[in-house]
Amino acid sequence: MAARQNRIIYRFLLLGCIALLGACSGQKKAGTARQESIPTYQVKASYGINVDDPKALVASADYSFVGIVKRETGTSYQNPIPLEQADGTTKKMGEAYTHYTVQVLANLKNKLVTERSIKVTKQGGIREDHSAYDVLAGDSLLKADQAYVFNAYAQADGTLLVSGKNSTVPIRDKPVDAIADSSVVKTYQAAVGTLSAKELEAKQKASDDAPK
Repeated sequence: MAARQNRIIYRFLLLGCIALLGACSGQKKAGTARQESIPTYQVKASYGINVDDPKALVASADYSFVGIVKRETGTSYQNPIPLEQADGTTKKMGEAYTHYTVQVLANLKNKLVTERSIKVTKQGGIREDHSAYDVLAGDSLLKADQAYVFNAYAQADGTLLVSGKNSTVPIRDKPVDAIADSSVVKTYQAAVGTLSAKELEAKQKASDDAPK
């Protein structure tokens, strides 16, 4: 699926090989709990916006919302590139995208359904050979039963893509039943409140691609 990332541009460098990341699709594998014994590598990334600025993030995103991860549903791989193996041979491996179901607890920017879970894809995940996890620098994979603020981009198939630093911000200072009082939620709620009507209108069309 084509990733609409609106002024966010990624460049990745991993193990001396440069790969330009693109759309998210490919063969899905069954979802499994993360194995802590497998190493995780941080993949360098550069962005077209200041991802440390909540206003810049919510202005760029199609949706900002509070949600809780229900479960991981699988991993898919896209854009295979040849990587040299220890024995000198090469093997093509694709970039990982990890899939989740998420329950929306509160909409901050634009409206998503709250009556049922939606599909969210995180760029990054376990390699095809299960030798390591690759995640973008400053980012991390999602955890089941953890609440986050999501800054997401609508995809053509109705799912949402979250990718890069602060695309998902964990909420740890308040329990779910008091999540509205979280400092994280208040920060992003305030950031949405600073957007102009023009900025909001520019993103409103993306709601047509939202899960119905």
